[in-house]
Amino acid sequence: ETGTGKEVVARALHRRSGRTGEFVAINCGALPRDLLATELFGYEGGAFTGARETGAVGKFEFADGGTLFLDEIGELPLLLQAKLLRALQQGEVQRVGSDTPVIVDVRVIAATNRNLREEVSEGRFREDLYYRLNVIGVEVPSLRERREDIPVLATAFLERFALANRKEIKGFTPQAMDALLKYSWPGNVRELENAVERAAILCLGEYISEREL
Repeated sequence: ETGTGKEVVARALHRRSGRTGEFVAINCGALPRDLLATELFGYEGGAFTGARETGAVGKFEFADGGTLFLDEIGELPLLLQAKLLRALQQGEVQRVGSDTPVIVDVRVIAATNRNLREEVSEGRFREDLYYRLNVIGVEVPSLRERREDIPVLATAFLERFALANRKEIKGFTPQAMDALLKYSWPGNVRELENAVERAAILCLGEYISEREL
């Protein structure tokens, strides 16, 4: 689900991997489709109208020796899915406007809030790419499925936002923490973080109460 912290998990995997390259993230659903190819694979100078004369390096090349995190992979158009599959299988990419392959060593982590099996059956996601990506699956549970994390996360967020707002806030009242534990959190960790930030800004005392929440 959105807001569960998929990128946090991806960054943790990168940190523990021993890879020396960069961690590079791209949200496949946040960019216009005509820009995704150049963002992923880069382009040669003059490859299209408005392109830089010097060209540009894509995210795959930036992540060489490191990890490339492809968030919302289910939003990737079918044409780009084919290019991604080739990059994964061959370990090389071609910049837009170039015929010369560039060899890359990249660990790819992909994430989605869609059911990719259904996307495959309905023809919106390539079956071969699905199996190429689905080597090891990690399901990040929703916050309502791991309520024991709520006090830990809320306390960590409060420490950060109290410091940022120069406030001496010691914690949550028992009633406020009970309210946090009982809420369903449809927006998951992201919603909890926003709620704590708002409460920290509004809090005038030493403890956040139900009133601020």
